[in-house]
Amino acid sequence: MGHESELDSHRGYDRGSLQVAEVLAQRLKAPLLVGRVTRLLVDLNRSADHRQHFSEFTRRLPAAERHRLDLEYWHPHWGRYRMYLNTLPGRILHLACHSFVPVLEGRERHADIGLLYDPARKHEREWCGGLAARIRSHLPDLRVRRNYPYRGSSNGMGQQHRQFLPESRLISVELEINQALCDRGDWSSLLQELAEFVEQETLS
Repeated sequence: MGHESELDSHRGYDRGSLQVAEVLAQRLKAPLLVGRVTRLLVDLNRSADHRQHFSEFTRRLPAAERHRLDLEYWHPHWGRYRMYLNTLPGRILHLACHSFVPVLEGRERHADIGLLYDPARKHEREWCGGLAARIRSHLPDLRVRRNYPYRGSSNGMGQQHRQFLPESRLISVELEINQALCDRGDWSSLLQELAEFVEQETLS
């Protein structure tokens, strides 16, 4: 108790990201893996040894409590992801859906959509380039940037699993949405258009 404002902020959850993920999963007829716990307890998108695996609210808990959080939330989430990697045939496209606030620490983020990938992986680079071109062609008012506002090679669930699978098997991309888009009157239709572009790029 006492940290409700943090839970309601961008630190507590990624506003709009679940909507994006649900629309994409439905459009692509793809399995959907949803994180069910706030990163203020344990960050499901960080590896076990990352310094932000636990937040400042939980990293000082007794080791047994931190272990319980891992067993209850982190291990099942990563285990389900590894199950997908081991059972899905052919090349796997992993789309991780996240969102970012328009202004962070007084600095404006100059993008509406960010596509994060590893520049060293040719297929990821080409896939993101193709999707960016489709969005810019049909929705020229949207600012699309690659590896912004974060780097696509930084620590994350998809990124960590690149070391186990070659790019011939795994394309791991993070789709970042500016939370300001959620307040647009055409947000719902915009989501459908974005899902259509993703589907087209996936099938191309």
